[in-house]
Amino acid sequence: MSLRDVWQSRIKAVEREHSAVRQAADHFRETTASDPNILRGDLRHRDVVAASNNLEGTYVIRLFAEFETGARQYWSAIRNTEPRTVDLLDGLAARCYIPYEQLENTHAVRKYRNSLVHERDDDDIEVVPIPEARSHLCRFFSFLPIRW
Repeated sequence: MSLRDVWQSRIKAVEREHSAVRQAADHFRETTASDPNILRGDLRHRDVVAASNNLEGTYVIRLFAEFETGARQYWSAIRNTEPRTVDLLDGLAARCYIPYEQLENTHAVRKYRNSLVHERDDDDIEVVPIPEARSHLCRFFSFLPIRW
């Protein structure tokens, strides 16, 4: 399997993990609503609700972390620099002839991730659901060389 395919598989694996944890969280949320006595320690049902509500954002962060790690691996194979993420994406797009629309989609995921990580309430930030984020990130990778 090529490195490009490996990184796309890793990104897709994070999406599948999110699906598994989403199902578990939904079930646990329902269960603790009807029987809060099953919670251990000082956990309350509201903690389960908060965890469930934050799950999507947590996994967008994970998706982008996998993507960025793979992108930086490729970059380090061709250049001896460590650019900011925005510059990394722009540089890869220029070098690998990634269409502008695809670059913008990937930047949208990056911006959403940044808003989650840095707890920014920016009205200009578009929420990018997990399936869409995975699609954009894997599509970006599809323009990288098969091997590096």
